[in-house]
Parts: sequence; C-alpha cells; structure tokens
Amino acid sequence: MAMNERALDFLMGSFRDIPVVTREGGYRYFVHPLSDGIPLIDLDVLEAAAWLVSEEVDGMGGADLLVTAESMGIPLTTAVSMMTGIPYSIVRKRSYGLEGEIEVAQKTGYSSSELHVLLPEGEGDVIILDDVLSTGGTLRALAEGVGKASRDVKGAVILFNKMGRRSAELSRQLGFPIVAILDVEVSGKGCTVVPAER
Repeated sequence: MAMNERALDFLMGSFRDIPVVTREGGYRYFVHPLSDGIPLIDLDVLEAAAWLVSEEVDGMGGADLLVTAESMGIPLTTAVSMMTGIPYSIVRKRSYGLEGEIEVAQKTGYSSSELHVLLPEGEGDVIILDDVLSTGGTLRALAEGVGKASRDVKGAVILFNKMGRRSAELSRQLGFPIVAILDVEVSGKGCTVVPAER
C-alpha cells in the first residue's frame, strides 16, 4: 500500500467515534481534533493529514506563500510549511491596526465576523489551506483578502469538505481549484467519511 493510501486510511480512521453536535440554528458540526483541537491533536493524525495536504500543494506546483485562517488551520499549515519549505501567514480574527492590514467579512454556517489580512510585501502565488470547508464563507473571505493584498490565489487545499459537489461550484465562482482530502457528510447518525472526489 502506497504512503498516500496508508495516510488516507489512517486519517479516515480518526473519525471513528467522534461526536456530532448541533449549534445554533440547527447547524450540525463534527468535533474532530484537527478541526477543533479537542480532546487531543494526535501527532500521527496530524502528520498523515499534513502529508496528504503537502502532496496536493506540490501537485499545484507549489506557491510562494501558504495562507490560513485563525485558528484551526494553524496546526495543519505549520506542519505543511515544515514539509514543503513554503512560508505561511495567518489571517487573524482581530485587528492589530498595522499598516497594510485588510479587513474582510466572514460569514460561516454559524457566525459572522471580520478577518484581518496582513501579508508580507511582495508578489507571488498563494495557496490557501484550511481544515474544513462547510459553507465556503471562510474561503471566500480569505480569497477576497489575498486579492486585496495584490496576491494571486493559485488554489486551495481543504482537509475536510462538508460541501460535497457544491465545492466545484464554489471553485468556479472563486476562479481557482479547490482540492479536498476527505468528503465528510454529517447526519443524525454521525459522520460518513470518504476520500474526496477528484
């Protein structure tokens, strides 16, 4: 079995017995260590996830910068950065009031807020990394912020895709490829997890 298959099987196995909770407005949410940081981020699971995401980043031809949103994209992006040698920047939930900071609106399945983008000066392609794609709100905000910072988004790699086939429409709207590692469907019975469609 190839490394990618072993890593994929290991990552899928990490969904065994994870809880599903209902948030305000009936939004169904799975609680996984790589998307929520609880109860514990197992380093073997993180390494498997980072390996799979790194392969996709390499498949896109790499980038000059990785960008993720605070907070649960940070562990994954740190590991991917270390594996690929590509530096990364974190889009923050609060403003620091620094010159060049760009504010963008973020609307997710359960909240609305602002994100604050402050990318290093320069040019070059960006690949966006994130833990979960649910409604596309965070990815839309990240793409808008990167664009306002005069950078081009080469693509996005998402660990867990809850949008299913709707992510292809989001990809068309945003104008760059969105690649997911796992498709996750949440129901009253828990989660169904399969390798993402290509």
